Amino acid sequence: MFDEDIKIASYDKTKKSEENAAKTSSFEEEYGRESASGNTEKAKKFGLMMADDLLDNLQNFAMEGEDSKNSDMALQRGILMTFAANTVFEEQLKSSVVCMAAKNSFNNELEKIAPVLYKGISDSGAFSFYYLAYRRGNEVDRRIGQTFAMLCAHDGDPIYQELGEAIYCWFISRVSKKLKEAGL
Repeated sequence: MFDEDIKIASYDKTKKSEENAAKTSSFEEEYGRESASGNTEKAKKFGLMMADDLLDNLQNFAMEGEDSKNSDMALQRGILMTFAANTVFEEQLKSSVVCMAAKNSFNNELEKIAPVLYKGISDSGAFSFYYLAYRRGNEVDRRIGQTFAMLCAHDGDPIYQELGEAIYCWFISRVSKKLKEAGL
């Protein structure tokens, strides 16, 4: 084989620069449009409200005899509810700018008012498992429940699977309803 037989794919810096400039321009236009309409501010307020709502409802679905605020189960419920809120933001907020504003506000509020939960979300890798279950596409609720049971160290336990499924469905419904009420 000779050097002239080897072709190296070229990298067109001009083309990449143009693509990046177009994306930046598009984002700036979208940001300007959403800010002017008040949607980014609404999204930020919505994110704050949903973080507070999550914490207000964290004791829901507590297991018998469990310290509903400070247990590993409470942490797992909080992680699952956070995942559910994020999926609603991603699916139902049409604008990427508005979605980003809601998610950032939500996460920043959790970091401020529930640092243990926030740290658990970022340290556990649970979101990766939930996203794998979510992206499989079929029977998402059931798969999320199975993932919840696994993360609670009760893999295959139908009670924990049903609990995870119930938490996920309930909080998805709650966030969706509040999103409609917020007019986003």
